[in-house]
Amino acid sequence: MNTGKYTRLEIFAKALQAGGSVRVISNDGECQEIPAGQASYKWIQIPVDKNTEYEILCEECQVSICYLSGCENILDEGVCYLEQDENGRFIRMRESDWYDSPIRETYHFTPWKNWINDPNGLCWFQGYYHMFYQFNPHSQKWSHMYWGHAASRDLIHWTHLPVALEPQEEILRYPDELDGGAFSGSAAVMGDEVVFYLTRSREPRGKVEQILQQQWRMKSSDMLHFTKEELVIGERPAGASPDFRDPKVMRADGRWQMVLGSALEGKAAILKYESEDMESWEYTGPLLTEEEDGIRCVECPDFMELDGKYLVIGALMHHQDPFGRYQMSRYHVGDFKEGIFTEESRGWFDFCGNCYAMQSFEHDGRRISIGWISDFYGEHQEEENGVCGSMTIPREMHIRDHRLYLTPVKEIEVLKMGALYQGHGEEISLKDITPNAYKAELEFDGDCPFSICLSENGGSRMLLIYDEKGLRLRTYGVKSEHVTFPADVDRVEKLEIFVDRRTAEIYVNDGEAAGTKLFYDTSDAGCFILHTDTPECIKRAEVFCMRSIWA
Repeated sequence: MNTGKYTRLEIFAKALQAGGSVRVISNDGECQEIPAGQASYKWIQIPVDKNTEYEILCEECQVSICYLSGCENILDEGVCYLEQDENGRFIRMRESDWYDSPIRETYHFTPWKNWINDPNGLCWFQGYYHMFYQFNPHSQKWSHMYWGHAASRDLIHWTHLPVALEPQEEILRYPDELDGGAFSGSAAVMGDEVVFYLTRSREPRGKVEQILQQQWRMKSSDMLHFTKEELVIGERPAGASPDFRDPKVMRADGRWQMVLGSALEGKAAILKYESEDMESWEYTGPLLTEEEDGIRCVECPDFMELDGKYLVIGALMHHQDPFGRYQMSRYHVGDFKEGIFTEESRGWFDFCGNCYAMQSFEHDGRRISIGWISDFYGEHQEEENGVCGSMTIPREMHIRDHRLYLTPVKEIEVLKMGALYQGHGEEISLKDITPNAYKAELEFDGDCPFSICLSENGGSRMLLIYDEKGLRLRTYGVKSEHVTFPADVDRVEKLEIFVDRRTAEIYVNDGEAAGTKLFYDTSDAGCFILHTDTPECIKRAEVFCMRSIWA
């Protein structure tokens, strides 16, 4: 393996037996040997010389993630991932080849492999968009939480950066006894540095009542190195549940505001703290309480001023609605005066069942959100070197007529390439779209009932249906087939549909509703089949291939 422009090797290794280690040998024979982790994977960081050949030997240990880092322009270049071949040798991997696979999205962000959940610390800083995220580098299941990190100049094309945070030392020492790690948090840009707030969670396995969740702060001036974490909120307020996490910080009413997800006196709630200096925080009570039963807590709350109103968003843990949708995210529009939020309207952030834990930030006059594409219906298909989870297309947010509107950021248009279909006034039947990555744009003249097949896999299908019952998405032959996903709209005038292998994102009437749904098809042969009894109502229809963001 040649290091090229990189100066550090980072490898996560776990011993298979006592004495397991990683040895790195340069071409002049110099050897560095580091013991692998005994109970958990150990994050090993080894300095290396540029443009030098090295041999990596794993003695009685296994490796989950390995990459080169430390180059001068790493925000643009990103890390260089290494994978073991059939002989155990570590070789450089090209992102364009790695991501060209039906088992992962091609223009939605995913990590290199394994598990991803909530976006964290979204911000724009010194010319780059930054996205941290909940990450398990070691398997395709939720486990002890790290923070992964990626950067972008355009919100679309991302570079992978070094892992930012790992679980607490105690958790790594006793992984079979303790759950937790670096849970979700947010970022506040303050001139030439960024202030991060996050939850550190520690839970004796199987003892939910003993969860300890505290809020911590750290800073960075380059988004690669971070100050030592400082405890800012150590105890939850009286009446709050042990679920006490996911700080989002913003400024309103002339003070810094922090919202946290929890439950208060048995009702899911968003709790609010205030501060003058971002260091000392005072609890001021609930910002919002969900009166509906059956919700364990609010997770990943967001709070912002938008288009002259205030918007509160919360992900509802263990909630199930009458249509069978599980763990949806609800938004609330209203006013905020003298520390009190007054709700005027509410709705669902995403009408399908696979978008959760959204987080937003503001840059250049735009409020932009990214959500985690989750798998609450247990439909993930685990494949070697696969990934569980991804992120939505970044969405621009607006409030119009007391309703939240979400549209894909305009930058996504750069990925459109050759047209698969352009026409009007007729039904459409596109089969064997390979690779299965496309965008469809539709406009209707008058009321036009239709059925659109967005995915087929043997006897399984995913349909977008519009008729006298309204607009809804349905799946058949998969685990979510018992669930209906209705969009809360009165008519369908325009549709933007993004299909990216196993993910579909649907935007209705310039953002009046948005929906995200998973559908697994490992064949990578997609389809777009529109049937209607009134084809003359199709005013415009175009279907385009979409480029990979990793090419």
